[in-house]
Amino acid sequence: MTFLYYFLTVLVSLLLGALVGYLLCSLRRKEAEAEVATLRQQNDFLLQRQQDEEQRWQQRQQQLEERFEQLSRRILDHNTDQLKSSSKEQLSLVLQPLREQLDVLRKAVTDTNTGNATARTSIETLVKQLMERADGISKDATNLTRALKGDSKMQGDWGEMVLSRLLESSGLRPGEEFSSQVTYKDKKGNAFRPDVVVFLPEKRTIIIDSKVSLTAYARWVELEAEEFPAERAAALKAHVESVRKHILELAEKDYAAIVPGSIGHVLMFMPNESAYIAAVQAQPELVRDAYSRGVLLISPTNLLMALQLAYNLWQKERQSRNVQNIISRAEALYKKCVTVCGSVDKMKRAIDALNSAYEQAESQFRSGRGSLCRQISQLSELGIAPARKLELEDAPDVEEDDAAVSN
Repeated sequence: MTFLYYFLTVLVSLLLGALVGYLLCSLRRKEAEAEVATLRQQNDFLLQRQQDEEQRWQQRQQQLEERFEQLSRRILDHNTDQLKSSSKEQLSLVLQPLREQLDVLRKAVTDTNTGNATARTSIETLVKQLMERADGISKDATNLTRALKGDSKMQGDWGEMVLSRLLESSGLRPGEEFSSQVTYKDKKGNAFRPDVVVFLPEKRTIIIDSKVSLTAYARWVELEAEEFPAERAAALKAHVESVRKHILELAEKDYAAIVPGSIGHVLMFMPNESAYIAAVQAQPELVRDAYSRGVLLISPTNLLMALQLAYNLWQKERQSRNVQNIISRAEALYKKCVTVCGSVDKMKRAIDALNSAYEQAESQFRSGRGSLCRQISQLSELGIAPARKLELEDAPDVEEDDAAVSN
């Protein structure tokens, strides 16, 4: 009885123990299944989060690449526009004076050629014009002879008028190539006033003083040679003596020593061509005697030639100055061309530097071994599996310095 009771007790204990173990195992299994479900949910959440992070990273990477490209393009466009603007302004500042000097040079050459052509044309017709002018003046003088005889003051005014007409027709400019009634003083302070002073290049001067001898000449013209031979000869002698008197008076004034730059002789202008010829023919040594006293007898025809010579000298002087101006302009153009070449070289160096800066920035962003894109792509090795991969160019043989890349 005792044994049976003991046996039943043991059997019940075993059954209870087995039941308790089964219950414990079931409970642990359920806890494990719950934990596994929780881990699966966490894993699914982490995977979903990883995919979201990858998607956001790709978007960020794309945005960063687009912003960098936009920034690089903007910088390049800005630098290019600035360089173009600066280059345009600099070229404008350099080329504007060059263009102006070319225009001045072209005008100087044109003026010189025009002056040469005009001079050649004038030389061909010079003799004809001088003869026509001399004939006209001689006729006017003959017509005025009768009206002027006996009035010395009127004769002097008439001579100065003829001289003034010759100067006007010569092409010389009053106040520049010649001056009238200018007062000069000698060493003693005495004032002298020659009729005309003609200026020549190199500060040389020609003195012209008009002297009219018509009273005796008019009487000589009126007398008939056959009826009054003695009176006619006396009138011609008186005319020669009047001319000689004017020569002596003019020599005593010594204008050549008073007027600066004088050629050494004074031109005594006889406005009546016929009176000049009559005196010279009657007394041929009159011209030589006057020359020995520093006086040159000159008629309207000879004066026209002398004035034309002075005009031609001034034309040659202006042409010579134009040549000097052309040479100066050419030197200025040469210097300006050197300046332009230097500016073009500066522009080329600036463009090369801009291109080099762009290539360096592009290398730091994409193509270099330590570029930003290459470093971003290395994140895929850390577990990121993006849907799209960056397309990178082959890195150059020389690796960039990390510090340079970070900058």
